[in-house]
Amino acid sequence: MTTGRADDSSGAMPDYKEGIKKEVAEIKFLIHDLRVEAFFNDILHYHVTLNTDLEIYNIEQARVLHGADVQELKSKLGALRRAFQDYSNAVKSFSPDRTVLILGQRYVNIIHEACHLILSPLWGRSDPVLSFLPEEARSVRSRRHYRNCISWLYGVHLRIAAFREESNNPDLREEIDIADEIRNFTQDVVRGYVVEKSEARVELLLERMDSAVVVGRRPRFRRMYFNLVMNAVDAMRGRKAGAVHVSTVVEGDRVALHMRDDGVGMSAEKIEQLLAERHTLDGDLHSLGFVFVRQTVAEFGGELSMESVIDQGTTITLRLPYLKGKIVRPDPSYWSKYRLPEKYRNLPMEADTERVPPVRATMSSAAAAAPAPRQKAPAGGDKDEERTYGGLLFEAYQKSKAQFPGCIFAMAVSEADRVEMFTHKPYERDFNISHEDLSPAYYQATYRGRIEEDEQKAAVVILKPPQSASEYFDFKEVPETERGLERYTCMVRDEGIRIACKLIATGLNPKISVLLSDASRFFPSVQEMHGTTPFPLELMARQRLSKDQT
Repeated sequence: MTTGRADDSSGAMPDYKEGIKKEVAEIKFLIHDLRVEAFFNDILHYHVTLNTDLEIYNIEQARVLHGADVQELKSKLGALRRAFQDYSNAVKSFSPDRTVLILGQRYVNIIHEACHLILSPLWGRSDPVLSFLPEEARSVRSRRHYRNCISWLYGVHLRIAAFREESNNPDLREEIDIADEIRNFTQDVVRGYVVEKSEARVELLLERMDSAVVVGRRPRFRRMYFNLVMNAVDAMRGRKAGAVHVSTVVEGDRVALHMRDDGVGMSAEKIEQLLAERHTLDGDLHSLGFVFVRQTVAEFGGELSMESVIDQGTTITLRLPYLKGKIVRPDPSYWSKYRLPEKYRNLPMEADTERVPPVRATMSSAAAAAPAPRQKAPAGGDKDEERTYGGLLFEAYQKSKAQFPGCIFAMAVSEADRVEMFTHKPYERDFNISHEDLSPAYYQATYRGRIEEDEQKAAVVILKPPQSASEYFDFKEVPETERGLERYTCMVRDEGIRIACKLIATGLNPKISVLLSDASRFFPSVQEMHGTTPFPLELMARQRLSKDQT
């Protein structure tokens, strides 16, 4: 294990405390954080697809009007690309600070204008137009991804506005409940980024969240938190499954923000490099995120530490001073300045989810007690009611018409070994479906999974435990007085075993490879299930239930 610690209460870097150097550093930090290019490209691609669908289905008047909107967007994004190229060239060629600042500000202004254009209810006309198209149209089927992009760009729009306000009032400080702030910002912006950036491979899990009031600039705190999440997601690039664990824990006179990932890990030299003070950012475009994190932690009067194990992951801890006994409630302006409107927070919208409703399936007594590897099935039962869940999943995977075939599913099995919920769908050629589409009412409360091909073209199951403890307890109808972290861990572990048994008993090959997200939490003693090496499904099915261990 490699560890490192930075304890710096001096504020910003020595030569960036004020003046033009500080202004250049701040605009660089902001541009590095925004990460808008891919989202803008996806927005444009969606609208081009929509215009093509309007032509295919002969909706001519709408196509003409929408075509004019698309041309306006293309023009704006062309200006955006040119502005970024000018800014990038200026940075890499070590142009004078004033030139870099002006070009950086121009690029940010065009981003803000593009967001304003896309978010305008008078532009795009996509929702009214979609009502004329059939459900099989590509633009209708990809609307969830489009709306996630819209939500993300609304967050970008708010962050640029907050940056401008912060620049005009650099000494403004707020009292911030760290737990509430992380919950709100994660719901509004960060979780959508994680889903889209990782193609729904990575879970963002908010665990223990102690309330504690810290003092500082709210926009900087949010950007610092977002940088840490971005780094964690980047560390799991290319992996089939992973998780980012976030918690806030009061420890004496400090509140500790812990962020742990299941990524590639870092060497001691890399940690030392990240924690070392930088004396210049001239010529640098990319390695800016952690510099900003270090500076912001220092501004909040805190300490920063890192622990990492190669190929197992990294834990970053921020310890910040807090106001003991203090409780804050946001004033009304908080909602307009820092939170997304309701229509952008609750995606996908109802119109998207009605096409793939969740299925709650109750089996017969015979099917519900189908034999696990160590059990014997009772006789009797109505065979017409049985469902070969494992067989259905593998058949959907085999029939997938996508370039990279696969099947997505969600499943819940009760303590009585009865299937409470089951829904699945194969990957389709032009439709990137997520668990939010598949089971919108339960996607955080049930086990979710995918069957895909690995590098050797063999099938592999990627299995993810429930994402929300509170929604899981609600789904299982556990009384409030009986809820707790230990109960949650035990129940989720046992349900994973029952699901593995059920899939095997209903047609899935017991030797099919499995990757289980957050396996070390739910199966800490079974090392074969940890990490990035797949294990056979039968290994999970062979584990003993909690009631059998006493």
